[in-house]
Amino acid sequence: RSLRGFEEGVACKDFLTDDLWLELDDDDLDCESPSSTHEPPRLHQSVDSCRPRKPAIALPPPPPRSAPPIGGAAPHSICGGPPSCIGTPPAINGGTTASVGTPPASIPLRAAPLRSTTTVCGALPNGLMRQPNAIDDPAAMLRPAELELKRNNTVLNETESPAGEMRLQQSLSTPCPSGSVEPSTSRKESEYRRFKSEGSAAGTCSLPAPEMDVTIDDLSPIADPRSSPPGRLNLFQDTVTNGPLTKHSHTEQVMMMHTLKTKLSKYQNFIDKAFQHIGQGSDEQIIEGCTIVAKVMTKAWMFPKISHDLSYALCDFLRDQNYLDALIMHFIKAQTCEPGIVAVRLACGRVLEECLSLNNREYIVNKGYLKKLVATAMKLSKNPEQQRMSLSIMESLFKHSTATSYRLIEYGVLDHILLTCKRATDTPTTLRHAALALANLSLYSCSEAKKKIIQKKVPDWLFLLASQPDDLTRYYACLAICMLGSTKEMEAAVIKSGTLALVEPFLLAHHATTFAGDHYKHSQGRPKEWLVRLLPMLKSKCREAKSMAAFHFTMEATIKKDQQKLEVFQEIGAIAALKEVASSPDEVAAKFASEALTVIGEEVPYKLTQQVPCWTIADVQYWVKKIGFESYADAFARHMVDGDLLLLLTEKELEQDLQMTSALHRKRFIRELESLKIAADYGSVDESQLDQFLMSLSPELSVYTYQMLGMGLNRSLLPSLTDEMMKTVCGITNPIHRLKLRQALQDSKHIDDIEVAILSKQIDVFISYRRSTGNQLASLIKVLLQLRGYKVFIDVDKLYAGKFDSSLLKNIQAAKHFILVLTPNSLDRLFNDHNCEDWIHKELRCAFEYHKNVIPIFDQHFEFPAVDTEIPADIRPITKYNGVRWVHDYQEACMDKVERFIKGELNRTPSIGQQQPSVTSSTSSQRRTQSTRWASTNVRSTTQKCAISRQQLEPSTHHCTSPRPPLRSNAANSVTRP
Repeated sequence: RSLRGFEEGVACKDFLTDDLWLELDDDDLDCESPSSTHEPPRLHQSVDSCRPRKPAIALPPPPPRSAPPIGGAAPHSICGGPPSCIGTPPAINGGTTASVGTPPASIPLRAAPLRSTTTVCGALPNGLMRQPNAIDDPAAMLRPAELELKRNNTVLNETESPAGEMRLQQSLSTPCPSGSVEPSTSRKESEYRRFKSEGSAAGTCSLPAPEMDVTIDDLSPIADPRSSPPGRLNLFQDTVTNGPLTKHSHTEQVMMMHTLKTKLSKYQNFIDKAFQHIGQGSDEQIIEGCTIVAKVMTKAWMFPKISHDLSYALCDFLRDQNYLDALIMHFIKAQTCEPGIVAVRLACGRVLEECLSLNNREYIVNKGYLKKLVATAMKLSKNPEQQRMSLSIMESLFKHSTATSYRLIEYGVLDHILLTCKRATDTPTTLRHAALALANLSLYSCSEAKKKIIQKKVPDWLFLLASQPDDLTRYYACLAICMLGSTKEMEAAVIKSGTLALVEPFLLAHHATTFAGDHYKHSQGRPKEWLVRLLPMLKSKCREAKSMAAFHFTMEATIKKDQQKLEVFQEIGAIAALKEVASSPDEVAAKFASEALTVIGEEVPYKLTQQVPCWTIADVQYWVKKIGFESYADAFARHMVDGDLLLLLTEKELEQDLQMTSALHRKRFIRELESLKIAADYGSVDESQLDQFLMSLSPELSVYTYQMLGMGLNRSLLPSLTDEMMKTVCGITNPIHRLKLRQALQDSKHIDDIEVAILSKQIDVFISYRRSTGNQLASLIKVLLQLRGYKVFIDVDKLYAGKFDSSLLKNIQAAKHFILVLTPNSLDRLFNDHNCEDWIHKELRCAFEYHKNVIPIFDQHFEFPAVDTEIPADIRPITKYNGVRWVHDYQEACMDKVERFIKGELNRTPSIGQQQPSVTSSTSSQRRTQSTRWASTNVRSTTQKCAISRQQLEPSTHHCTSPRPPLRSNAANSVTRP
């Protein structure tokens, strides 16, 4: 068959099956060039199907970029305008210079010398330019090397025969002929065929994963800035990559509008053709049609500058043409395990997750599809791709309304998300969608939904997500915990989870202006209704919540400035809230709020330092006005109240000296003053870290810090305080506060012992791990233990700044149980570490010295070194300890055994030689030669068990004691945990 026959067959697509597409493409390639098959990289995120994969379609190599190398082309003029070097000027009739009017439709477009000049006039109706760069030509099927040879021959001989014609890449800047002729049918079919071929053949649906970098140069009128050679000129500059542009020129705005119309028309055409396949009803055609639609939507979301408008327009198009109904019906059709039905459901689901815009979510809810759609999505849990797709659909549905979010919780969606988090700890993309879903749930949740969130212990699960290596997963987990922490009813549960402590370190490690483009769907910003729900975080009393909200508004300001949509911040009232935060003493939140205001173009207000004792009279005046007491600002200035006097003000002085006669005004002012005292930084006057100690007892006691310091009190004198001294000298007039402090001081006389005694009431289990390899497993164990009611310490979430090592070791002393997470290479730094410089060495040695109940948890791939002597002698007994071999698929069984160790049920083991049906014993040297020597069924003898908790020991002659008495650690160097 000839190529001409092949092209005629393409035009008659109604008579071709998908199998024939493959066969004709392969046969024609063999006829033209037997060795020229070229298969580009496939964008694959496989959807399960039981059908065998069919041969891949041989595709032409990508056409050359539309923009020539800078300086490599002579200028050409458009409509008599000034010369321009942008784009690739076409040539008519063999590449000769021409003034293009309305050429006959039969004249093909040929490759022109790159240095030719062209004058172009006229445009198509409706602002659509005729694309002169696509022809159905066999030269397009050549290998890249052969195509380059053809291109060179064309340049040398401008009157090349039609066999040398080549396809030109469409470009926004490419001059186009005038006239009302639409692109030819054969050209549309050619583009559609090329577009379809990048999907999968019938029976196996290969789709681009939403997190993958999908190149867009095959259908895009612009050069992709992520993959363009440095010598090419990008017609659009991506703000995320190259920084924000201050203002679009008129030409850029016209180009963007034209691009939007052009791409919308083209993509709608592809969608129409795809649904013609879907409408024919066979599984193969439905899968292939959905593959094409999913690819179209993914490209639309990734399109620079106009992705939001383009994608939402396509979503509306799907709904208006009843295509959305067809997708939903195929997705929720009768539940069956037939491979064809499963593949169809997955293909439709891939489209649904890309097209659930605000209007489409409203349509689904109003049409009554919600429950069936969710029920079907929850059944997608057999493999990571199904889990990812399921959470992606739910993530979008949570953004409809608070009522819908509560309905979704009632349908079991929240349980499904948390269960998927537990199963998919090694699947980053699934966990990313889980974090996004929980972030949306936290924004769109009513009071009843928040009660369900507390019951399901969502804040604890957010710790696991906020500890992941993927930045987007961490970001949205932090956003979710901050939103939950900004509401009063959830404050206690959020603080208990320890997740808030992960927020500010993450924010400080990233730049808000460049973080925005990391997710392809949100790189063009969030909609107005989503931002409105973020505003309460800016007004929250939670420091981390304000920091997170300010960070996000900085990202949005960067995007909206480039889009010239900065007015949205004024409309939602964000500017006033940002100014409030920017002037607050909270350093991190004020930093990001100031950046947001700078990007928006607003004046950054005067910022107060967090060191309140150093405030001037003007600072105090500014603060008084800021909290709403403008009428008293002059009185504060007249009495020369500075930061020192402000912290020592009493209610009597407010009434008599400052003439604040209203008792309600005084109560409100004292409430604000107490909040300021708790948030203040006393580092300039507090050398003994008294404030840190009082904060560890209760934040309410931090209110008395400055008066104590003014009286010369420090931490070492605290055990000597009497009740009378607390009342008269320290100013602790509240008897409950004095009782709390006395209870903390009465049992111990040394300040270190007091701290350990306080911490022991807050910590049951200390988890030690190697951060580089064991972070995820340690975080999962922490969450699972907290879900069982244990108070767990892990060093990433509760340490204050300062002497890191001494604070860490005190937490080990306070804990009753010590869990050591051993992952591959976690002990490498211990080899020959005789000076105890490694952190795991320090922590394990401390656990041995204080006789903690040491419980090793072994990763499946962990093995001890072959020679025991490589491990330092003071911690070498760990090689003889019973432990739990962690198996991901049996998490609950592993946790059951860990809990039995904690309760002491497994601390007593049979003597050597005594056998039990399910228990085996062997020496450590024998077990070292076995790959499963630390399996969860193995139990050591009591002669090898050394560090059992002293509270659980009974008189026995089989356990051994520590080789040295307990010693207090005196480590003083502040270091960073590896």
